[in-house]
Amino acid sequence: MSAPASGFPFTCLVTAIGSYSAESVIASLREHWGARVVGTNTQPWDWCTTSALLDAFHQVPPARGVEAYIGRLLEVCEAERVTHVLPLIDPEVDAFARHHETFAERGITLCMQPLETIRVARDKWLVHQAFQDDPLIRTIPTWRLEDLPVPGLGLPLIAKPRDGRNCEGLMQVRDEDFLHYVRKRFSGRDYIVQPLLPGDVCVVDVVRQQSTGDWAAMARQELVRTPTGAGLTVRMLADPHLVAMAGRVAEVLGVNGCINMEFLVQDGEALLMDVNPRFSGGIAFSHLSGYDMVANHLRCFREASLDAPLLPAPSIHARRLVEVTTHSGLPASVGADSVRDAPTPLQR
Repeated sequence: MSAPASGFPFTCLVTAIGSYSAESVIASLREHWGARVVGTNTQPWDWCTTSALLDAFHQVPPARGVEAYIGRLLEVCEAERVTHVLPLIDPEVDAFARHHETFAERGITLCMQPLETIRVARDKWLVHQAFQDDPLIRTIPTWRLEDLPVPGLGLPLIAKPRDGRNCEGLMQVRDEDFLHYVRKRFSGRDYIVQPLLPGDVCVVDVVRQQSTGDWAAMARQELVRTPTGAGLTVRMLADPHLVAMAGRVAEVLGVNGCINMEFLVQDGEALLMDVNPRFSGGIAFSHLSGYDMVANHLRCFREASLDAPLLPAPSIHARRLVEVTTHSGLPASVGADSVRDAPTPLQR
């Protein structure tokens, strides 16, 4: 097993440091664990404000090119004596899942969900199948595209890939002509179809420790979202029923660590919409409300007890954008693969 760098309890590699959750993840690793933090991203270090929060940075190829990505990550892990890896986005989770044994053989802990949890969570049809007969969980009615037409199923509809993320490939089907086009164009591809329903989108961050069965959850209503589904303004919810539903989902899927799930709430009834086997982009909102999901996620992989669950106080949190300077006449000796001597970003 890789020995941790001198003076640190362990070295954690955080991927995709340009993602929404990255800053909160890095801050938690510092605050609660005193870890040495190495980060990767597909873009250069001076294009990413979070690079200044790291002990070291490495640019890597996109995870969709799995072999090249994993090969580069193994090089980084060896060079930086990485002991734990925290992948932040779906394509990276998928890539690590395919090569999990390679990291285990090197004594590197992948701090992510069990393989079966990932397999089911990343497939919207399998999630629907897993809970269609559950007494506590209701899902949005779901059919495979190849099963259409379904008697009684009317327009409008939503069609989306079974393994889609961030609204990729999502289409609203509002008339028969477009439905005919979708059925013809995407025939033979892994698409699902659901009724287009009104309601409020609520996200629940859940952390569960598989060895003990202990878990905690924080729920929020997303008031303002980006087109790709990231919450910008949220209302925290002290909703025991919604939290209990999330805990049930985590139990059924055998979760170990932190995941997030989305519910569509209409007239007080919550329908399970999506399960994401990773941190949510709004993980910082749970932290602001008093529960550090990231620190407790690591506890699931370091044999430590979880913090006691709590319900948040009524509050609204909002994300803001801040301009910073990431490059300002650095000497030529500072390499593009290192941030050890880079200045801390300055707010303007």
